[in-house]
Amino acid sequence: MEYITGNDLYEMFHYGSVHILKKRKNLNEINVFPVADKDTGNNLASTLQAITRESDKNISFHYALESISESALYGARGNSGVIFAQFVNGLRVASNGKEKVTIEEFAAMVNESVKYTYASLANPVEGTMLTVIKDWANSLIDIVKKKITDAKSVFNQALQFAKKSLERTKEKLQVLKKNDVVDSGAMGFVLFLEGINSYYNNEVIERIDYDNVEIDDQDVHSEESVNFRYCTEGLVKVEGSFDELDLRQTLNQFGDSLIIAKGLNIFRIHIHTNYPEKVFQILSLYGKVLNQKVDNMILDINLDKSTKKTVIVTDSIADLDQSIIDNNNVVVIPIFITVDEVEYFDKLTMNNEIMFDLIPRIKEYPSTSIPSVQHVYKLFQRLTNKFEEVVLITVSSKLSATHNILATEARKLIAIGKKIYIIDSLNNSATEGLLVKKAIDMLNEGKRGIDIYHTIEEMKNKTNILVCLDTFKYAAMGGRLPKAVGKVGDFFGMRPIMSLDKEGHGTAYGMAFSKKGITKKIKKIVLKELKKNNIDSYSIVHCLNEPLAKEYEKIFTEIIGKKPEYIAKTSSAIALHSGVGTVAIGYIKE
Repeated sequence: MEYITGNDLYEMFHYGSVHILKKRKNLNEINVFPVADKDTGNNLASTLQAITRESDKNISFHYALESISESALYGARGNSGVIFAQFVNGLRVASNGKEKVTIEEFAAMVNESVKYTYASLANPVEGTMLTVIKDWANSLIDIVKKKITDAKSVFNQALQFAKKSLERTKEKLQVLKKNDVVDSGAMGFVLFLEGINSYYNNEVIERIDYDNVEIDDQDVHSEESVNFRYCTEGLVKVEGSFDELDLRQTLNQFGDSLIIAKGLNIFRIHIHTNYPEKVFQILSLYGKVLNQKVDNMILDINLDKSTKKTVIVTDSIADLDQSIIDNNNVVVIPIFITVDEVEYFDKLTMNNEIMFDLIPRIKEYPSTSIPSVQHVYKLFQRLTNKFEEVVLITVSSKLSATHNILATEARKLIAIGKKIYIIDSLNNSATEGLLVKKAIDMLNEGKRGIDIYHTIEEMKNKTNILVCLDTFKYAAMGGRLPKAVGKVGDFFGMRPIMSLDKEGHGTAYGMAFSKKGITKKIKKIVLKELKKNNIDSYSIVHCLNEPLAKEYEKIFTEIIGKKPEYIAKTSSAIALHSGVGTVAIGYIKE
């Protein structure tokens, strides 16, 4: 009797991976459902690549499948990748610890996995990868009922059924019929099956060094059917079981396209949402968040459609009203906020409300870290392929290593002829945001990158930021001040005014013993400034203190003679050191 072993299983996935990788771009081109991401090929190739690269060969079918299923969950990307990972984990559940399986047992396992996969989706849609998996599973059962027991014959015959099912997908979904294409995910699964057949036909196939395979992680979205801004994915490690129905019902409130794929002690979610920070707040209640991925689908659409020759890039420490960023296609690179060993994305998966709610309940005070070097390089590479120029405005190099990382990766592309103008803003928070706003205004006036660069380089020396701290406590906890100084300051009820010097270092600007006293001093500094220079523009930012921010708006509108450019919530990377209650005014002098 012929059996399928763990080694066979590994080779089936390896051969399938090669077939998908070769047709990756074709899959991207025909991808129109559930959103026209143009990334299904990338997602499936990346998922299969992770399986083949990370999983272990083992003669035991069960142990090989355990390794493959775990790798699938860790490496799954996108809607199609997560569905595929759930199908693999359904096989694991159905395997029942078998060391080797007959083709009849394998057919039964596949059918059990189909039920498992359908159950993982909030709204299963026919005419997709799901349909082809189901039809292939049914054909396996029908074929083995005819007493055909050699794997090669069974897989060859079942593949023909899968191909017919693939052709029928364009009749099941209107969007496929309209575009005269088959479903991209379904075609990807058929390519995977072709790989399985190649293995059983003893075909010679290329051995790929997956460590050296670069798969572009760009998601190019189409306006059609994008109801939510962020394509969000998370991997969570749990201890014991969890209530999947409860999680599904909770997450369904925040978006659509929800998939939950489960493994032994991990699960992955995929959802389209406007609230990635709330999604990850919920996921943290179920276990440790191992990784996060958030793609701004609407930004991708707008960048793809843009006719401008220049794009502006900054980091999340630049505090701007979110509508200014969204309406002007500004690319923001998030700083990492580490909370209990989990890295969150500043302003995306972490905000001040969530962070300060967590702080009393965590072991160590949160910290910040630089963006991923690989992500930064790929981002610049993508932008310089689309736009003639990139204007990069970063947080002060004296305050964060973020500037050096971004500048280093940008210079690699400058060295090969790409135009990237690098500006060390010497600022942060409100004044960095104001400089970005000036760059946006100039871009909208039709100015080129070189003009924006020279203007911002001049303006950055005409800025001032006055930060009203409610307490020394957070500056001491975040390491900006010695703890002894923080304790003394809090003991006497002192409230400092913080600022930046001309070189971009943090500096103290004075202190008072009450909020009224601080406000009075800041008002006095601004009045003194106005005697020497007019103020070109200003903004107000705050950390969970909107009432005081509104009070500042009233005060300084009267003094300066115009309203602020915007009032914004401050970055969590800044709030860690300034703390709850902080309000700041930043301005650029004429």
